[in-house]
This record gives sequence, C-alpha cells and structure tokens, in this order.
Amino acid sequence: MKQLSILTAMVASATFGLFGCSSESADATSSVSVGDMQEQMGNANIATLSVQDAKVHLARYRHSVVNSWQFENESSEESDSASVEIDSTLQSEGFAVDAEVSVEDDSVYTIAAAGVESDGAAWMVQVESGAIVYSWRENSNAAWHKFTTGKIVSKKDLNNVRVERAKNVVVIIVNGSIVGAFRDDTGASFKVTGKLTIGFDLKEKGKCHCQNGKVEQLGVETVDEIEDAPMDSVQVTDTVQTVVDTIALVSDSAVTEWIAEWDFNDAANVGLDVTGHGHDAVAGEGAVSSDSGIASFDGESGLKVSLENDIKINEFVVEARVKPTQFGTMQNIIVAEPPGRGVDGWQLRVDEGVLTVHLRDTEKDVDDWNVFPGKEMTLNEWSEIRLERSADSVKLFQDGEVTVAVAYTGDLTQMAYDWSIGYDGMNQSFHDRYFIGEMDYIRFGVFKGFTEGTVVTKNEWLLAAWEFNEPKFVGLDRMANNSTKVLVGNPVVVDTTVALDGESGLPIRLSRLFMRNTFAVTARVKPTEFGEMQNIVAAEPPGRYGDGWIIRVDDGVLTVHFRDADVDGTEWNVLKGKELALGEWNDIRVERTADSVIVYQNGQRTAWAGASGDVSQLGYDIGIAYDAVNQAKRERFFNGEIDYIRFYGL
Repeated sequence: MKQLSILTAMVASATFGLFGCSSESADATSSVSVGDMQEQMGNANIATLSVQDAKVHLARYRHSVVNSWQFENESSEESDSASVEIDSTLQSEGFAVDAEVSVEDDSVYTIAAAGVESDGAAWMVQVESGAIVYSWRENSNAAWHKFTTGKIVSKKDLNNVRVERAKNVVVIIVNGSIVGAFRDDTGASFKVTGKLTIGFDLKEKGKCHCQNGKVEQLGVETVDEIEDAPMDSVQVTDTVQTVVDTIALVSDSAVTEWIAEWDFNDAANVGLDVTGHGHDAVAGEGAVSSDSGIASFDGESGLKVSLENDIKINEFVVEARVKPTQFGTMQNIIVAEPPGRGVDGWQLRVDEGVLTVHLRDTEKDVDDWNVFPGKEMTLNEWSEIRLERSADSVKLFQDGEVTVAVAYTGDLTQMAYDWSIGYDGMNQSFHDRYFIGEMDYIRFGVFKGFTEGTVVTKNEWLLAAWEFNEPKFVGLDRMANNSTKVLVGNPVVVDTTVALDGESGLPIRLSRLFMRNTFAVTARVKPTEFGEMQNIVAAEPPGRYGDGWIIRVDDGVLTVHFRDADVDGTEWNVLKGKELALGEWNDIRVERTADSVIVYQNGQRTAWAGASGDVSQLGYDIGIAYDAVNQAKRERFFNGEIDYIRFYGL
C-alpha cells in the first residue's frame, strides 16, 4: 500500500496499520442487503432528494483532500485492504470518500467502513448486485439505516464511487453522475471513532466482504461551507476605473461640513483638530514631525484618533493631500480599521502604490472587506484625494479625476476601535502598514451630495492579487480576502518574489470569488528547472470528475486546461502555448471568456480556442505552485520564482 502525502497542515495525519482480509473464510452474503427502496427509507426523518436539489446543496460546499491512498501491488492481499485510525477528518458533519473500485460479481463488497467495531456512530459503503449501499447508525445500540441506489456499477470495470455528506445531506455519485441522494434528519451523530477500513469491514468476525473486488485508490476529504466573498461589490481594476451606471452624479453645491480637520500647521501640537470639535490626533507610535504645515511620516510612526459618536457615521467625506516617497504592501492614510474580524470599518490607504478604499459592514459582509482600488499614485508628487461615501455608493477622486464610482450598501456605523493616521493603530498580526512620505492635511466631514466628474466604463475587476512582497506573510492577498498563512514546504520571499524549490507551494481556500466562468489570470514566472507537470495556479479537482481549470508548465511548455464536467465528462480541454524561457522572466495572461480561451506569453497570443460550458462549479481548494488536492500523481511542484499571480473577473 502506498500512502500519498498530506498537503495541508490543518488536518492531522492518520496513523496506519495494515490489515489483510480475515484468514477465516469470506462470506458472500450481505450485511446490508438490497431491498425495496421504500422499506429502506421508511423512517420519516429520511427523505430522498432529486438530482437537482442535491446539486444545489453541494454547490454551497468546498472540499479539501486530506488523505489519499493508492494500492499498487495487485498480487498482495494487503494491497486490497488497509485500516487507519480515524482522525478529525471523519469526525464531523462534512466528509467525503472517493474510491476507484472494481467488483467481480454480485456478492457484497465493502469499499470502505468507519467505526463499525467501536461503540459509537458508524457507516459503510458497499457494492451489492451492481448497487451502492450506504449504511449508518447513531451508536452501537441503534439499528442500522441504509440507502440503496439502483443497479449502477458495472462488473469487472473500474468505477469511481463517491459518497459525500454535507451536514444532513448524503449524496452518492458513481462515475461522475449523482445516482442517489437523501436528507438525514435522524439526528445521527458523526463523531466516528475507531478504524477506517478500506476494501473490507469489521462488522462481523469472519465476514470481511473483501474477496470479490478491489480498491485501487481512495481519498478522504473534508466538506465545508464555502466562504462568501462579495462578488458584486468588489469592483477593481489595475489600470482602468470602475463604474456602476446607477450612481447619480450631482453637484456638491453645499460646502462640506467638516467634523475633524488635521492641517499639521502647529509643530508643537501636530495632531490638532482645527475644527474645534476636539478630535485631536495624538502620537500612537514613533514621532510625527511637522515643518511649514507638512507632516512627515518615516515608516515607523503614526497618529491615533479616539473614537467618538460624532464620527461614527455612515455617510461621510474624506479629503487628503499626500506625497508618498516610498511604496509598500499596505500603507494607511487614515483608517477606521478593527483588529481582525467581526467589526465594521473603513480604510483609505495605498496598496502597492495604488490608492484603495476598503469598506466592511459585518452584518452584510461578515468578515470580508469590499476593496475598491483607484489608480496608481506617483512617488514624490503631491496627490489630492477626495472620498465620498453615500448610503449606497462610493466615489473616489484623485487629482480631480474620478477613479472609483461603485454601488455599496451597508451601514458602517458599528465601529468599536480608535482611528489611525499613517499607521496600524491596532497592532495586527501584519503590522507593517506605515505610510512613508508627507501629508499636508486630512479632513473628515458629512456627506452632502456627489461631486460631478467624468466616469468611464467598467471592464474588469481585480479580485485577488498575490504579489509576494512580504517575507513575513508570503501568502498575503493585497485584495484582503484570499490570504493564506498555510504554507507547504518552504516558499520564501526574496526581493519581492517567491522562491520555490520544487517541494513548496501555497493552498488557497476556495471562496465564491473564484466560482465564475469568465475571468483572467496574469502571472510573472521564472522557471529554473522543468518537469513533467508544474502547476503555476490550479483550481483542479482530484480524479476524473468535476469542473476545474489549470495553468501549468508541462515539460517546459505553458499549458492551460479547462473542464466543465457536464459538457466534457472526464476529458480536459488542453491548450498548448509556447515553451517558456528557462532562467528568464515570462509574463503570462490567460483569459477565459464566455466562449473562448486565449493565452498570451510576453504580450503575444500563443494559443486560442473556442470554449463551451461553464467551469464555475468548483469544489476544491486552489493551489499555487503545487497540487493542492493530493492526487495520485502529485509531483506537480513549480521550480523557480514567481513575481505575482492576479485573478480578475471579466
């Protein structure tokens, strides 16, 4: 037996002990016989589901492969069966088992079983007379429940059998098609303990149900609800301004009523609020000096403003005149930013040189920030900024030009923490958020109407951007919502790139942000060694079924893979670009439109093909520079450097 490596640090490894089939004669009779469906489902708390209802339910869940086993020695009894001590993977309401299995006849064969020898909850997946039988119990004293599909498994052929439990819904899938589904409201607990057995069961001594079939591969997964990301509210481009057409542009005829204004004209009291409302900014970290009405921020200092009720408003205006002298990953101008999660807030800051606005209403957005980037600022030049926030919209001006105009509903008034100028006053885990440069003034006031200005048509949204500029936070997404602190191997940031040694990568948890059919991916990569399969970024399901897309290097050639399982079945659509230059930087852009896939390398189109289908029904975590789903052939590490990877909505 061969155990495949576990590629996530979040689930503990299983401890293995191999067991062959019982030395006693195997029994061909079923421990869970196939009978009439109505009899089996007679419990009022168990109801069958349609295929469509099952699909709708599963679409809300993501999967992470945490263990996978491959059985290679066909002549050995032990290659057909193994047992492992159950860990937390199967001790939850969400798990899946996925097996490649063949059977020789109609007698009972156990694909996998869990906890049947213990005194707690248990389940079994078996094949009998071509049908899949799923059985379960609440504890050792409770009767077994069972669900049986129709005859679906062909004898002597390799079949993919998958049983997935997502909370109280169980779905059985054979060769990529849903063949049975039900809702279990029996209240059965799935805190399963004991052993997971593969290729046999321990239900009855002397009856292993193991000698008439073979499991070639089996994987165990966690099944969790997909984290929501605000799809429509994240309106972003790198170089093009974004617009929502419904925003009414009206004149700001009334003079803004300023609640607080810091003009930095008093060198002895740098943070004085000149409106007289008492919102004086005090030293929060380091020392901020002022000369001739200009405040200097050295990258180690900032000012703090105490939170008061009169600045906890939902409709407001912020103005500032700033001159950045050095860019960084996150550089706060002024922020009402909570530490961590669960609190409303807003931010006006510079991210990688781009002026950005961040808003969050936790009742609407939960923990996700809505990020609205404008355009890149110019080093060592003054920039005049005006942010206008109404009850349902946001507008950003940079030097008189509209760079953001988007719809955003929500109430930001449930703030709980002091504000910060020029730094991170909350001292968060990624604390390096210092502004470096000069500020002439910052003002905060009451919104009285939108200022007129020219707007442009929306074309693409930057949804995620891993820039690899932060040695202390390799997996930082500068768009805030898709960062990861989980690393595989030892990816290291060197000179604003991530260095990958052929044994390293980054898993990105699947969010709804990535579940779209039209998108673009850009990357800048420098391979230092070629291999058979080398992932750059992949949203790839394990095995033969499921939607997905892959951007990788195959023997030095850039390849792009797309698959809509409903249209393509088990086949990938593969586009081959050109060979990458070894030891040199390569700029890559892949566009997936509604009807085509286009590949660009160093500004030249190298591959194009028409594309049908919808690849948005993703189910598994995304891997950067490696195979995040722990497949049988998992030597898919990229070897070299990556400057950035960016994901856009089209």
